[in-house]
Amino acid sequence: MVLNREQFDAFRMEIATFGNIPILSKYCGIGCVFCKVHTDSYLGHYPKIPAIDKEDLVKGFEYINPNVNYVRLGAGVLVAPHTDPFLHPDIYAFIKIAADYFPTKKITTVTTGAYIKEDKIDFLKSIPNYGIDLSLITMQEQREAIIPRSARERTMYLLEHAPLNKCTLMFTGNLDDIKRDLELLYRLGVNKKVRQILVRRMEHTATSQPRLKKLSQACIDTYEECITWVKNNYPDVIFTVPILKDVFRGGNNEYFIDADERIEKQKEIIKSLPEGTFVNLICPLSGYDYFTNAFRDVPNVKTNLIENHLYGGSVSVSGLLNHKDIREQFNPEKNDVMILPNEMYNADGCDLLGEKIHELELYYNAKIILA
Repeated sequence: MVLNREQFDAFRMEIATFGNIPILSKYCGIGCVFCKVHTDSYLGHYPKIPAIDKEDLVKGFEYINPNVNYVRLGAGVLVAPHTDPFLHPDIYAFIKIAADYFPTKKITTVTTGAYIKEDKIDFLKSIPNYGIDLSLITMQEQREAIIPRSARERTMYLLEHAPLNKCTLMFTGNLDDIKRDLELLYRLGVNKKVRQILVRRMEHTATSQPRLKKLSQACIDTYEECITWVKNNYPDVIFTVPILKDVFRGGNNEYFIDADERIEKQKEIIKSLPEGTFVNLICPLSGYDYFTNAFRDVPNVKTNLIENHLYGGSVSVSGLLNHKDIREQFNPEKNDVMILPNEMYNADGCDLLGEKIHELELYYNAKIILA
């Protein structure tokens, strides 16, 4: 093993929390404008990891959730987020090892494709449970402005020949771009090869570079129009849902299904509490209105909006909520029980800033339930 104790602990946490196996911390050098790594001071809490070896990899397999149907090799969410898996000298061997170890799971690598070797495509295609999650972003005129190391010709080769599991487009704010990108993918038959084509919104944080903020805001301003068009013209294409609004129903309904299931579970929990218990639901911007409407007739329940000040910008998801923001914004008059999103916590039970849940319980002198 090449990982020391501190490195392995972070490595293990990433795997157990997100299902990603981070294999090295080498900076990819692709220069994607939307990458937040260089402006995210929080990521500095985690150690950089060298290129792992086979022993590290196999040891990491022990922390994969047996209930998930995928294993991702490469960059992590928190650990080694700024790399490309194909920079690892043993990536092709690692893919085969993982595929053999988990024959019933899909092995994937999230990549722009810039470092995939064309002469390895046949080898990758020979592995039945492997597929590339290709971050295509866009193939239109803005590609080089968004992805400086765009590898346009190699990317076209991958679209035509590589074993693809997923293809992600990023809406740039230009509806014509997304139209032409989808036309390209369907003309190449990519839609018949992949598990999903995903359209996503560009996001930014308070500390993002001005160029990204401008691009992201243009995307945000017209994203609803984009998704309305996508739903009408490519109903099998899925899309990210930045906020639970009716305009985003359709496509990938999992967001609404998950929200409705969560609401039902929360209502069951609330019913089981002693009569008169006052419950505060902690909600990010992405779900606040939806959950407020769902609980409008439930007595002794209040939904509380917590904006993300840690990252700022357009960040609105529950997974990036944190104790610091809650303490700054949540000052209840009544508070017997708090219900928080379980996505706030990693596999070690810590929030983004490393605090355990009991620290928040002590601060508010209230019981906290994750649901």
